Amino acid sequence: MKILGVTGGSGTGKTVVCRILKEQGGKIIDADVVSKKMQQKDGPAYHEIVAYFGPGIVGADGELDRKALGAIVFNDRGKMQVLNSIVHKYVSAEMKRRVEGYREQGDIPFVVLDVPIPIEDGFFDTCNTVWAVVANDDLRISRLMKRMMISEAEAVKRIAAQMSNREYSDLADCVIENEGDVEELKKLVLFELRRFLEF
Repeated sequence: MKILGVTGGSGTGKTVVCRILKEQGGKIIDADVVSKKMQQKDGPAYHEIVAYFGPGIVGADGELDRKALGAIVFNDRGKMQVLNSIVHKYVSAEMKRRVEGYREQGDIPFVVLDVPIPIEDGFFDTCNTVWAVVANDDLRISRLMKRMMISEAEAVKRIAAQMSNREYSDLADCVIENEGDVEELKKLVLFELRRFLEF
């Protein structure tokens, strides 16, 4: 069983790439979904996050108020790093557990780790190949504004808080440029997927 890592910043189209890979028989392990599960009330990361950031990030339902937390971390890179360090250890352990589960099934051609922030533990040490999905910032900003219903300034801030396209590209074995339509992207993904599965 081969393991493909797919990474990239907000608005690059990483989710669309993973959807195409899923259509081709890949099993997707989405780090964002795993991360949300770990941060749910009484999830393993929840108490650590509340202990550091304080009760102001807890909503009336007892769950984390993601908007309040986002407002803190997207304005302070240091606090973003603290949040990431708390969450990553739980996410990487769970992703490794899921990979092993698929490996034991024995009939799965490839697994995709869909990860916005590439880290060594649970990503680089697990993947055979890493793809970075990139797009120019203007396109990313317009996609984010449309998808999240946020202002241009908010979209710019979110992108600025993440790694740059160059940083993503430097870490990857293959760069997927997503600046055209979905059909163009699909052709590129299928071409690179064939190469990945053949070697």
